This record gives sequence, structure tokens and C-alpha cells, in this order.
Amino acid sequence: MWFCALVVGVIVLAGQQPQKSKPQAPRGHVLALPSGGTLRYATQGSRTLVEIRPPRGGGAKTQVLLRRDETVAPASRIQSFELLGEKPGGVYVISDGYASRPGPMSYCQAGKEQFVRVLARRRGSKPGLHETFSLKVASCRSNLELGPAGLAWDSDNSTLLVDQERLKRYRVGENGLVTPY
Repeated sequence: MWFCALVVGVIVLAGQQPQKSKPQAPRGHVLALPSGGTLRYATQGSRTLVEIRPPRGGGAKTQVLLRRDETVAPASRIQSFELLGEKPGGVYVISDGYASRPGPMSYCQAGKEQFVRVLARRRGSKPGLHETFSLKVASCRSNLELGPAGLAWDSDNSTLLVDQERLKRYRVGENGLVTPY
């Protein structure tokens, strides 16, 4: 009797069509932008997906995949993400952090790799979001540490301050281009 029930169950299951599912975008985390709209970030393989959604009627969403270097643990999830500043016209200053790639003898197993980046919305014939600047600011693997002042954004002067071995200043232009001074 139980054998007949098993055979009937197998026949029923075999006749069902597998359900097709849409590929899911990584859910990620969402931050509100000071200018309106949102910034979403998520781990996607060994990269970080950043997506900007302008306020309603403000245009299409744009996104960029940020690369990580060899000191970041493979497929590490985002440990920290901060929007440091935003400039009019679609320029965003962010900081993102990840777990360090572990080294021999437990070296850097609890370490962190941190970057500061500038992203800019591109307009015209090839619209989109692109990375105009990237700097590693803290690293267990590379022996880099932020000083007491850390990272700071001065919106009045469009200046990024990075306190490492010495204080470094970077001016961020209207198009997202960064120049040290």
C-alpha cells in the first residue's frame, strides 16, 4: 500500500513544471540622500554594488560596481559604509570597509580594509554612475591607519580630509574629479 502511494507521489511530482524565478538583485542597505532620493549598497560577489535612485521625476537610477583589492577577503560582505558627503549635480563621497584577507599564523583574521571613494553621475550620451577616485585609508594587511581626525568632508569648500601619517586634502570638482592640494 505504501509503495503505491510512493509511486503516485513520484508521478505527480514528475509532472510538475519547475517554477522559474527572476534573478534577485542583492537586497543591500538603503541610505537617504540629503538631496532626496536614495543610495543603495550591497555585496555582489567580490564587488560592491552602489545604486543611486534620484527623487521622483529626477531621472533614471544609476549604478556602479566597485572593485576591491587583493587585501580584502574574497567575497567579504560590506562591514561598514558611510556617505561622507554629496555635491550638487550628483557627486557622492563614500567610505566602505571590508574584512581583511587572513594571512599566515592568524595575521589580520579580524582586520579591516577601508577605502574612501568619489562617485559621480555621468550625463550625456553615456549616462551612468562611475568612480572618479579611490584611496585605501586603513588596512591591516598594508599597515595603514587613520589618525585621530579620520575622514572628514567639508561641504563649504568641497574638500575631503584624510588623516593618515599626515593630513591630506583633496578638492572634489563639480564633475567628481579629485585633485590633491
